[in-house]
Amino acid sequence: MKFSNKGRKIYKTKEKNYYGKTPLGKFFSGVLTIILIAGVGVLGYSVAGPMIDYSRRHGDDEPAEESVTEPAEDVTKEKTVILHENVSDSAIYRGVRLNEYEISTPESIKTAIGRIPQEQDIEYIEIPLKLADGRIMYATEWLEFPELVTAGITLAEITRTIKKEGYKPVAYIDIFADNIIPSVYSHFGYMDTETLTAWKDGNSKTWASPYSETYMNYVDFIAEEISGAGFEKIICGDIKFPDFTERDLIKLNDNRLENHLPALSATADMLYNTITGNNSDMLIEIDSADVLSGKAEILDISDKKYTIVLNINLDGISTGVNTGKTVYEFNGTPTENITKMLYLVSGDISGYDVIVRISGTSCNTSDLLRAVYDMTETGYTSFILG
Repeated sequence: MKFSNKGRKIYKTKEKNYYGKTPLGKFFSGVLTIILIAGVGVLGYSVAGPMIDYSRRHGDDEPAEESVTEPAEDVTKEKTVILHENVSDSAIYRGVRLNEYEISTPESIKTAIGRIPQEQDIEYIEIPLKLADGRIMYATEWLEFPELVTAGITLAEITRTIKKEGYKPVAYIDIFADNIIPSVYSHFGYMDTETLTAWKDGNSKTWASPYSETYMNYVDFIAEEISGAGFEKIICGDIKFPDFTERDLIKLNDNRLENHLPALSATADMLYNTITGNNSDMLIEIDSADVLSGKAEILDISDKKYTIVLNINLDGISTGVNTGKTVYEFNGTPTENITKMLYLVSGDISGYDVIVRISGTSCNTSDLLRAVYDMTETGYTSFILG
């Protein structure tokens, strides 16, 4: 299955149920059906509520033309929406992420690379080096937290192995979703002022804080070490705050939490200066569910100099995304769920260079490859599998 640059892509879509089916929704659906039948009179004509909203937001107020001489053509004609401007072949990113169990030795990395389908023209191999739980997957020279290091492979061995196999090495580091360090050193995270212990979120996980100078020095050291080791790009994930409840904010008693943006901006700038100073590129990863829910605050401070990695976790969205106002259902095929999510968030990420990460373990490789191929028709041609 080869990908080719077909010029500017458009997303062709028929009406989907983009929202949860509530009794009120069913009532309005019935009323809309009666109006369409009475006012249009053409069997099979369908206009999506969400699609109407989307078109209006983009200034498309003119009704679709109806052909008098060729009515059959009008009945079957599909509405087209451009989701993302296409880019040149040289700017297309095609990557595969290896998991933490595949990177412990040069031999295991080579074996994992050998399983990548050759016909997909994969160029980049991504290695997770600082995980969301806080573990470090290589032999770092930062010696203060030896309990974090779970692998003895060096950065030089990683980059050398990947390049020898004909690919370009990319690193992933998680920034604030650290479940280990704040548990041991509470001043690295958020302090519960009532219990005088490390604050934990609803999943009993700690988070590192951008207000901890020592933790930020640690993250900066990791970014410096990795970007200086031959990785062409560094993907930085979870540059965000946890979802604090009102009760959490009372327990934390920190007025700095009333405005997250300055801390996020300072973090992104620090990492950008460190990484680009070593001639590596910095990318920022955001979760598609966070974008849909309005929680991807990093988008509010970015000047769009960053490339965005949009993570569509098919496992994570399979139970729906509740934004507090609407429940969005994702119970279709991988292709349907991916294109649906891209449709819903495309306005929020407009203007950025975007790489779509397709993650989750519930789908087989052939389904994901099919979804990637179909996704290119929306204009999103850069992707990461895994």
